Amino acid sequence: MVIDDLLKRFNDVVADPYAEARKRREGGQKVIGWLPTDVPEELIHAAGAFPVGILGTNEPIHLADAHLQSWACSLMRGCLEQGLKGTLDFLNGIIIPHTCDTTRMLVGIWRHALKTPYIDNYLMPRQVDRPSARTYLKGELARLKSNLEECTGQLVTDKALRESIKIYNANRLAMRRLYEFHGTNTGVISSRALYTVIKAAMFMDKAEHTALVEELLQEIGKVEPRNDERIRLTLSGGVWEPPEILEMIEELGGVVVADDLLTGARYLGPDVDTTGDLLDALAYRQLNRIPFGGFDSTIRGRSTFLVELVRGARAQGMVFLHLKFCEPENYDYRDMRKAMTEAGIPSIRLETEYANTSLGQLRTRLQAFMEMMGGNGS
Repeated sequence: MVIDDLLKRFNDVVADPYAEARKRREGGQKVIGWLPTDVPEELIHAAGAFPVGILGTNEPIHLADAHLQSWACSLMRGCLEQGLKGTLDFLNGIIIPHTCDTTRMLVGIWRHALKTPYIDNYLMPRQVDRPSARTYLKGELARLKSNLEECTGQLVTDKALRESIKIYNANRLAMRRLYEFHGTNTGVISSRALYTVIKAAMFMDKAEHTALVEELLQEIGKVEPRNDERIRLTLSGGVWEPPEILEMIEELGGVVVADDLLTGARYLGPDVDTTGDLLDALAYRQLNRIPFGGFDSTIRGRSTFLVELVRGARAQGMVFLHLKFCEPENYDYRDMRKAMTEAGIPSIRLETEYANTSLGQLRTRLQAFMEMMGGNGS
C-alpha cells in the first residue's frame, strides 16, 4: 500500500470506530469497552475479550442530559449518550477509570440506566508518588483481573497476560516511532494523520494495527525528509476535539510536534516489563505515565513536564486544548499558564466541546496567536 492508502485505512476505522467490536461480538467474542484512557487493556485482552475505546461522539447530545448535568464535560456526556441510544449494545462490559468527579458519578449512572452486563470502575490513586500507591494499585489491578475473569469465563494466566503485554508493547513502540518521525519530518504526513493513527489503535485489533503502522513507517522512510519552516506547537489537554483543530493549525502556519493528550502521547507509553510480577509491572506503568490533571505528583510536576516537553520538541508555543467543564484541566490551567509565562513560552487556551464548538471563533483566536508568533495567519 502507498502512504495515502494506509492513512485512508486508519481514517476509515476512526469514521466507524465500532465496526471491529461489532464483528467480534457477532463472532462470539466478549467485547469490553473502556473510557479514556488509563484502563489496562492488556488485562482485558488476556481475559480473551476484545478491548475497545469509547471516546464520545460529535453527534448532538440529548438523552444524557436526563442523567448528567449540562456542566459535565461533553466527552463523558457523549459516552453516556451512545450507551443510551443503543450504539454500544454490542458491549459485554465497560470499565470506567476514576479520573475526575464526573467519571466517579458515571459508573453509578451507567449501572442504573443501562443494561451492560458487566460494569466496573478502575480506582487509581490520586497521589501517584506516595510509597503506598504502587501496593494499592497492584491490589486494584488484581480486583479488576478477577472481575474480568468472571465476566469472560476465562482465567488470566501469567502466560496469557505476558503475551498480551508483548502485543501492546509492540504497538506502543511502533506508534512512538511514527510520533518521533513526525516530530523531525513534519512535512511528510499531517498532524491530523498522525493523531488519527493513534486514535485508530483504540478501536482495532492491536496486532493488525501494529502491522499497518510498521508498513506506514517503511513507506514514509522512503520519502525524502521534509522538516518545513512552520511554527512548531505543542498541545496540552484531554482530546483533540474538534478534529478540525489540527487542520486549522496547519492552515495558519503551524504544526503539532508534541502533546500530553489522552488520545495522543499519553497513550504511547511507557511499556510494561514482562520479566517479573506482571500486575506490579502494570501498576508501575500506570504510576509512571506522563502527568495528567487528574493525578497529583510532587516528584514529576506537570508544569515542569510541560515546559520540558516544549523545549525538548523544539516547539515555539503551547496550545491548551481544554474541553469545556473539564475539571482537572480547568483547575490545573492557572499553574500551567504561569509556568509557560515564566519560561517565556507563548501560549493560548482554547475551550472546546465535542458537538457545539464554534469553529469560526476558534479560527479567529488561533489566527491571532499564530500571527503573533510569525505564522502566515491566512
